[in-house]
Amino acid sequence: MAAGRRAPRHLRDRPPRPLGVPVLRPVPGGWWFDGLLLAALVALTAGLVWWRPLLDLDIAVRDWCDQHRPRPVYILMWIFDHVGQGGILTTVTVALSFWLAWRHRTIRPIIPAGLAPIISTVLIVGLKGWTSRGAPHHGSVEMFSDGWEEYYPSGHVSNGIVYYGMLAMLLSPYLGVVARRILMWLPGVLVFIGTTYLGWHWITDSVGGYLLGLLIVRLLLRVPWRTLPLPRLLDRGRRP
Repeated sequence: MAAGRRAPRHLRDRPPRPLGVPVLRPVPGGWWFDGLLLAALVALTAGLVWWRPLLDLDIAVRDWCDQHRPRPVYILMWIFDHVGQGGILTTVTVALSFWLAWRHRTIRPIIPAGLAPIISTVLIVGLKGWTSRGAPHHGSVEMFSDGWEEYYPSGHVSNGIVYYGMLAMLLSPYLGVVARRILMWLPGVLVFIGTTYLGWHWITDSVGGYLLGLLIVRLLLRVPWRTLPLPRLLDRGRRP
């Protein structure tokens, strides 16, 4: 999804700045990959409407998980699922952005940290309301079932990509390459496994949430937050 860029030699001794060096960028960098993610999400959604084998796969995975859920594994998967709790992640991300803004006297960290939950919520809530799909243990597996359930795509899985991607971006000047990669990649995978195994989402809900979350965070990483023109009143920190 993203990679760190090593700072020039003359900048390595400077105090870290938010959204500074190393800069996180989408990898691969071309827009073709974003288009591929969008096409995959559209194809998955269409397949859930018109291609029955996908629904059969959802049911088969749910039934297998229901039959293989010992208590210790259940507890571990519950922890994995809660890694993607949106309320907690929003609070942590925004709080970190305010701390960085106060420390460096610039509003720059607050802008992406504030936009991430707005964009994510609008897209996820919109898709959930439009597709109107039930959960694995109540409601219909079919899309557009006109029930009160709204489970596609998985917001938890998307959160595991978007918010941790934002945290990795905000903390990139303070973290090593391995730590940044773990923060970017591991949470989303854990949430995917946990929420699917517990039967709280169909596996295709989780796939859809992952595709959407990865697309959102890649788009956010493309914005040059560190160099956007801002009034001096909002960006009093020392320029890089």
